[in-house]
Amino acid sequence: MGDPAPAVIRVEPLPDPALDAAAAFHARWADDVHCAAAQGREFIVVVLNPAPFDHADWRRAAARDLARAYPDHCINIVAGIDGGALTRMVDFLGRAPAITGQYLPLADTAPCESGSDGRLGDDDTDG
Repeated sequence: MGDPAPAVIRVEPLPDPALDAAAAFHARWADDVHCAAAQGREFIVVVLNPAPFDHADWRRAAARDLARAYPDHCINIVAGIDGGALTRMVDFLGRAPAITGQYLPLADTAPCESGSDGRLGDDDTDG
């Protein structure tokens, strides 16, 4: 493969409604993943802004489908804000050949990507 550093694709803010965000992502940003793969970048990390939990399904599907479309590359999607956690995750994914097709919302995004109890997901049970 080409450059050993991960290709980092920072996605501009997407629309608030999940369906509109998914459409905008695929219309504009999926092509950037294709270009990075065509340039021989083995590791590709797509960075999205945090979003409400109803965006998680399309983000997981996008990560999975992009990884399947480019099986010779490690493609993952991370949701996070600029900072140490995001930098560490990009560095880790840039040298983790067994991890691909994952959507990884970072802990620093918990208030946006969590249920009312602060846990990831929309589970509001007490257990």
